[in-house]
Amino acid sequence: MAERDLDRYLEGLGIDVDDDGRAEEPLLRDVEDDVPEPEPEYIDMETAISTYGIGGVIPDDLDARERTETFLVHLLLDLDAAYSVDVVDHDEEILAEISGGDAGRLIGKGGRTLAALEFLSNAVVNKGDADPVRVVIDVGGYKRRRDERLRQVAQRAASRVRKSGHEVELEPMSGAERRIVHMALADEVDVFTESTGEGRGRRVVVKPAD
Repeated sequence: MAERDLDRYLEGLGIDVDDDGRAEEPLLRDVEDDVPEPEPEYIDMETAISTYGIGGVIPDDLDARERTETFLVHLLLDLDAAYSVDVVDHDEEILAEISGGDAGRLIGKGGRTLAALEFLSNAVVNKGDADPVRVVIDVGGYKRRRDERLRQVAQRAASRVRKSGHEVELEPMSGAERRIVHMALADEVDVFTESTGEGRGRRVVVKPAD
């Protein structure tokens, strides 16, 4: 796998990712412009892990942090030796910060490759564990910048709602991205948020409070 990039590797597991390494900012969207999107294909991670032998390099006697580090180190070495990873325990989560190498290839368009990598890591690290932990992966501070950008998008949407009196839809987002938007506007008394849609078409709607 040394000459394959992460997109092709994940696509081989049945995880659909784009080959464009640029991350896109979620934009404001008017309700009447909504276009339904197809349902995402179901990913059977147990079959993928079994078929491709993923996770076989992880000894059973390691704790969650060590399992995360072992899996990511082996994967990243196969992709590009320039990548490095720092893994720490934080509250009830495992935080992994990847640096070096081509960050864009690990992030993918709109963060989809990174989301797929995080999903895969959680499946591997928690495989057969009765007490699962959440593995959170960031690449070159992408998520920190993304979260700040999402908070700005949320505030701009709230401003539009206050001025127009009409609800505003945002572009489709992942569950983690929607949570940032919900939290950004949770204390606003004149607007509120709710999620709508299914699959990859799920998005946040900002509405005026009654």
